[in-house]
Amino acid sequence: MIRALDIAFRIGLALFLLGGIVLVAVQVVGLVAGSAPVIVTAAEAVGPAVYTVAGLTGIIAFIRSYLENWSSGD
Repeated sequence: MIRALDIAFRIGLALFLLGGIVLVAVQVVGLVAGSAPVIVTAAEAVGPAVYTVAGLTGIIAFIRSYLENWSSGD
């Protein structure tokens, strides 16, 4: 169980970091081009998926903390 959660955490971490990089990169392009619709479209298209994966990854980390008995100093 812990191994599966570790793998899921690593995959989720990679996905939301890559998604966040893509989101910010597209928004920077929109900012440089002076195109507000590009910025808004990027946030609407990519944002919800990135936020969802980040939230699920956080929940997995929370579950792991209980299963592995992490202390507050870990």
